[in-house]
Amino acid sequence: MISQQAESVRAVVGITSNRLLADGVHRDWLRRKYVHALVRYAGVTNVILPTIDADDVGIDGVLPIMSRLDGLVLTGDESNIDAAVVRSPASTTPTNQPDVEVGIRDRPRDRLSAAAIGAAVAFGMPILGICRGLQELNVYFGGTLHASLAEWRPESGAMHAEKPCLPRDRQYDVSHYVTIPSDGVLFPIAGATEAQVNSLHNQGIEKIASALKPEAWTSDGLVEAVSVIGAPTLQIGVQWHPEWHVATDLLSKRLFKAFGDACVAYCQRNKR
Repeated sequence: MISQQAESVRAVVGITSNRLLADGVHRDWLRRKYVHALVRYAGVTNVILPTIDADDVGIDGVLPIMSRLDGLVLTGDESNIDAAVVRSPASTTPTNQPDVEVGIRDRPRDRLSAAAIGAAVAFGMPILGICRGLQELNVYFGGTLHASLAEWRPESGAMHAEKPCLPRDRQYDVSHYVTIPSDGVLFPIAGATEAQVNSLHNQGIEKIASALKPEAWTSDGLVEAVSVIGAPTLQIGVQWHPEWHVATDLLSKRLFKAFGDACVAYCQRNKR
């Protein structure tokens, strides 16, 4: 018989935080909606992963933490990705630019995500990338991003852009359809070859990394979901925000459930 203690054990997932510089004070933070969705709909326990400064890269504080986890969530954020930092976290960054600038760059987050992705791939653990997280996966594996979708195709940029005239909650309503191929890992989760999603982002995939498979794309050709080719478990990224309306959106529920199931399976394989 399984003891009550064993029955109560949950898979433990690491969630990437972001760096906020306010009043001269550095803070790590993330939106509560990620935690809420993971606890209630993925059925996992969460650990918030702290961002990494340039002079802390060599300390390697992420790997010991990752070895104790059963999954990784790469969260969204308004800041753009510094591809050079993601690909080489220990490299010297321009001194004339601050590492943290709201809505523009967050290099401490870039360093964290690079280290966390590397560890998760090495351990073969489940990964769920959301918005910025999908872009981080693409850059980590050698892909490139459009610096600004508004400049890429101005005529279709509105379908990906934020709508500041609306209340915050309504900005995350569905904005467009995506096509889902039937031969991918997303199709069994979605149960359909088409879905409505709520994408809000400035950057987007330009060239998809060779290690990734496109799992969904929009009518204007932008890839909005990817998976890691040959992954031993669910390693997927989506450009939209399933955490925002997970209580009422079926695809969001299924995505978090699939990720949670993969984390539990990983936990059981490793007897955690």
